[in-house]
Order: sequence, then structure tokens, then C-alpha cells
Amino acid sequence: MRVTRSLYDKNKVVNLPNLLSLVRLVLIIPLAYFLSEKRVYFASLNLIIIVLTDVLDGYFARKWHLENPLGKILDHGVDKVVYIFISFLFYKYASLPYWALLFLIIREFIILVIGGALYFVFKLAFGSLWIGKIAGIFYFAMLFSYLFGYTKIAIIFLALTVTLFSLVLIVYPLKYFPIVKETFLRKRRRAVGQADLPFRRQ
Repeated sequence: MRVTRSLYDKNKVVNLPNLLSLVRLVLIIPLAYFLSEKRVYFASLNLIIIVLTDVLDGYFARKWHLENPLGKILDHGVDKVVYIFISFLFYKYASLPYWALLFLIIREFIILVIGGALYFVFKLAFGSLWIGKIAGIFYFAMLFSYLFGYTKIAIIFLALTVTLFSLVLIVYPLKYFPIVKETFLRKRRRAVGQADLPFRRQ
């Protein structure tokens, strides 16, 4: 009973949205097996479940007000790790070009590091923008195209994915830099104020 309640508690680390994020991470293991064995339909079903867990964790977080900074950083962190591993698996087993693999890994790694730094230093965690969600749709459309052997269509989706993911790297800093700057300045002012406090008392 306590476990059930904790799944709907926004202050718990293991609530329903966070659990779905962790499930998405675990699903990489069977996906690697299905791709290596060329079991296309099982691999596609696995991908669908990964997409569903990504959609549902955000849906449940909003519906039941389970959103919290830790959940956001976990969701995005898991997304980045999942994208990196999936991209590698599709490079190894499903003809994803090497340059695309490098682009996707570097892009996800940059966002993962910067996002983690913002959370641990400033306690800031930002949600996805519409352009990032659209890029994700094209990314998975590309994966399914490669999976079923539609290489020409996959290349079109790959071009759209790379273009949108590149724009995300521009749009996100432009949108969130003022918030980061204000948080930094506020933290600095607070630190300076605390440093001056003993002298003010005198």
C-alpha cells in the first residue's frame, strides 16, 4: 500500500513518472538483442514501448501534478542516455551513418552535461520545447524507416532530425540564458551579502 501511494507522491524519488523513465532505460537491453538477431517486429514493438513510456511519464506528471525538478532532470537525463545507446545500436545493426552517430552522441552528451551542471549548481531543470518534441518525432520516424529497410525515406528523416536537433542547440540557450543569468546573479548577490553580514553587524 505504501509503495502504491509513493507512486503518486511528487516528493518521492520513485513515483510513477520517474519509474516510467527508468523502465525506458531498461528497455534498451531487449532492443539490443532484437536488433542483433534481426527480429524487426520485436524491435519495432520495443521501440513503440520506449516512445509510449516517454509520452506517458510526462502525461502522468502533468495530470497528477507529480512534476518536480528531480523528475525533469531524470526524464531528460534518461532520454539522452537512451538516445545515445539507440543511435549506437542502429549504427551497428541498422545502417545509421557514422557521421550521424557522432552528431547524435556529441549533441546528447553536450545537453546531458550542461543540464546536469545547471541542476547541481543552480537547481534549475528546464522542460522540453515544441521544437525538441518535433525533432524527437522525426528521430523515431527515422529509426523505424531504417528498421524496415526504407533507406531513402530514412535519409530524409535523418536530414530533418539533424536540422531540428541543431536548431534546438541554438533555441534552448536563447530562451533559457536569461533565467540562468538571473539565477547566477541572485546567487552571487546572496553570497556577497552573507560575506558582508559580519561587518554590517559591527
